[in-house]
Amino acid sequence: MESDVKTDFLIPETDFTTGMGSVASVYGKYYDYNYSETGAEADAKALYNDWRMVGKDILNAILILGKTRSSDE
Repeated sequence: MESDVKTDFLIPETDFTTGMGSVASVYGKYYDYNYSETGAEADAKALYNDWRMVGKDILNAILILGKTRSSDE
């Protein structure tokens, strides 16, 4: 089940080349973070994502339980 919920939305996305360039400090600013206008907005985004992950975990548990029960019958 592919997830549309991101738990790393405050972490910049990088690749090998960016990582190597940042070690050598070749071009300066390498990372573009996901910024929020206020601390409250950042907290709200993080809380929203946390609860979406909890909901996804509960859904997965229900689906696994349903498969387990149907195979026991």
